[in-house]
Amino acid sequence: MGHRPRRQRREQARTLRKAVQRTEQMATQLPGGSPHRPIDLATASLVEVQARGTPCVQCGGPLELRHDRAQDTARGVVREVDLVCRLCHAPRTLWFRIAPASPN
Repeated sequence: MGHRPRRQRREQARTLRKAVQRTEQMATQLPGGSPHRPIDLATASLVEVQARGTPCVQCGGPLELRHDRAQDTARGVVREVDLVCRLCHAPRTLWFRIAPASPN
């Protein structure tokens, strides 16, 4: 009889892990979720503001900036920003492309 609650807890934990994995996979399809889907910004000064204004995909909490890296590409400078949720501590990486508006 003592095994049933433990089995139920294991099944619930497995279900939660699968839900987290699905959410993380879906997040890669959002703007900024991968290097192939960067968020376009006009200036580098907007990267931190935009990153901090993005909610955690797991709990909706605020994100805290950890590191960022920049790489020159043919289509502009791509910034990879590592963040972590202040509430649930889920890690998140966002990509931004600094693409200044071209003159008309």
